[in-house]
Amino acid sequence: MEMNFEDHLAQVVSQLSKLRSNRRVNVLVWGDVMVDEYLSGSADRISPEAPIPVVVGQDSVSRLGGAANVAANLAKLGAAVSLVGVVGDDAGKLKLDELLSDVGISSDLMIADSDRQTTRKLRIVSGVQQIVRVDFEDAQHTNEQTAAAIAGALYGELEEARVLIVSDYAKGACPAPLLREVIKFCNSNKITVLIDPKGSDFSKYAGADIVKPNRQEAFIAASQNTPNTQDPRGAGEWLIDQHAFGACVITLGAEGSLLLEGNVSFAVPAFTRDVSDVTGAGDCVAAGLGFAVAHGLSLSDACVFANAVGSISVSKLGSVAVSFEEVQARYQLAGASAHHGGAALLDEVVRILARRRESGDTIVFTNGCFDILHAGHVQNLNQAAGFGSVLVVGINSDASVRRLKGEGRPINSADDRAAVIANLRSVDLVVEFDDDTPLQLIETISPDVLIKGADYSNKDVVGREYVESCGGRVELLALRDGLSSSTLIEKMRKSAR
Repeated sequence: MEMNFEDHLAQVVSQLSKLRSNRRVNVLVWGDVMVDEYLSGSADRISPEAPIPVVVGQDSVSRLGGAANVAANLAKLGAAVSLVGVVGDDAGKLKLDELLSDVGISSDLMIADSDRQTTRKLRIVSGVQQIVRVDFEDAQHTNEQTAAAIAGALYGELEEARVLIVSDYAKGACPAPLLREVIKFCNSNKITVLIDPKGSDFSKYAGADIVKPNRQEAFIAASQNTPNTQDPRGAGEWLIDQHAFGACVITLGAEGSLLLEGNVSFAVPAFTRDVSDVTGAGDCVAAGLGFAVAHGLSLSDACVFANAVGSISVSKLGSVAVSFEEVQARYQLAGASAHHGGAALLDEVVRILARRRESGDTIVFTNGCFDILHAGHVQNLNQAAGFGSVLVVGINSDASVRRLKGEGRPINSADDRAAVIANLRSVDLVVEFDDDTPLQLIETISPDVLIKGADYSNKDVVGREYVESCGGRVELLALRDGLSSSTLIEKMRKSAR
């Protein structure tokens, strides 16, 4: 029976979660770096000077684009990233350096060429609609001196890299002679090469392990040699045969992607149709592919993960990096993957929460036995999730429930209770604890908001003093009358007599 793709994604993310907790993989990104600038405002009238909208500027923001966006996504997913690119000696370079520093990526491997300008793309936006884009760039090939400096930077980093991602936007940072030389070096040293290509001639990428064109790029590159220009499979097969690629991953927008490897094709659907902006989506997919492959996953598994990353990217405005935890949370996978061995995986939960805090997220914690899940539980968990960005649920171990509730309890095992809680849409992480109270767990997690039912007064809430001493707060939620696991269990026992 064919596996549901969301189940497949759950398995892939669970596997990646374990692998990334054991080691931090090294990925080298080489390509055309750029700064994406967004000027947003309202467009409520037409200019009297020409039939064009007048945008009243309200806000501006700069983000990493191109190869720099691929690197930012890799870093946010949890890889150790090195980035090689070409910049000018200008204000754009200073902004790029600042943005790279913000995401923990060194700009030491940026090759400065005073004869060029740093690539910038300025987008004027009203609401979610782009009005116009202005490009500042030099797209000519790099000179010999700059190409030699790029080569020096690359070979200095390749020793440590598991994967090289080439993000070619045809702005001159990836000269064909150097591409061919570097790909041969990587082939000889078992370094996986992933190409995000540009242009109609893919011969400069010959021998790469993976090439990732979008549908249009694949058709253009193979258009003279495939009878059906609407068939991505035919285009991909021709590209593989012609250029000795190990595999071809063709991104298909709302249709997902198509993997061609050997004699096998594998279609992966997109995981959402909630599309706000496709800017940077290809960068996110390249990063997701490279991240998964660097951890040793198969290409089919890597494509499933990459599609999930790309689907999140297009649901946001602008070019935005996607974190591993966001993939877990978006597809309701975090709780299941974090529970497996209960309290033994508390360290993993702490790592996840540390990353979420770095992103400015508010951590919410609540706990319970949840022996028989009922509507009151679901109501309170939904309400709890509304107090922050990440809801962590602590569940009592079987031994803990037995000490609290007596023999015959729990009715459901900790694994079963955790599986049910983890699959609620409101819950992000589930962790088991064995103590009679969750105090030690609360002190380890250090939530911003501690949630309990209104049957507790503030003075009775375990962990209140600790949370408030750290600047957090306690919230008490109203309970549904007559609903409790103990009451329901007693009713069932009476009805069985």
